[in-house]
Amino acid sequence: QSLESELERVMGQFQETRSRMRHLARGRAERFRQVWIVNEEEAKALIREALDADRIIHLQQLGIPWEEPSLWFMDNVGPLGGRQEKRDAMQVAAQLLEGGI
Repeated sequence: QSLESELERVMGQFQETRSRMRHLARGRAERFRQVWIVNEEEAKALIREALDADRIIHLQQLGIPWEEPSLWFMDNVGPLGGRQEKRDAMQVAAQLLEGGI
């Protein structure tokens, strides 16, 4: 009985720790995304300034027509790549121990 109660206590601690880790990971991911978006906005503003300068140079200094380049990434908001969530080592280990993989 003491071993069973000890096992229950340890499993409870494990579940609580895993829950805390997931919560922290979500918080860190959200902060990363927020910082990314701020930096992305600054980069896009600099790109727009460079494109304006390029347009002025083409039209006024060189006297040739200017075509805006295709910049697909200017429409993007947030980190590039899929929304596929990556599992951390603890999740993989827990699933292996539980026989879930």
